[in-house]
Amino acid sequence: MKGRNTLDPIDRNILRVLSLYEELDVLQLWYELGETDRSVERMTREELLERLRFLGAEGFVRPTGESQGGTQWCLTIKGEVKR
Repeated sequence: MKGRNTLDPIDRNILRVLSLYEELDVLQLWYELGETDRSVERMTREELLERLRFLGAEGFVRPTGESQGGTQWCLTIKGEVKR
């Protein structure tokens, strides 16, 4: 399975949105995703957080700290998308 791209379109969209900002918390990310991907409207905060944790385990994103909206997330170098 090595070398196989396991990211689905929602995960790729998460990386794309995070590439546009320095960091976002889960709520901010959910709003931004909802503007471009209507399938995210039904996604819960917990589901989005689970996806962020998965992307973090894969080395694409990392938590950067806490804010009023919760944990802030940003891209790692591995997660940067070509513009």
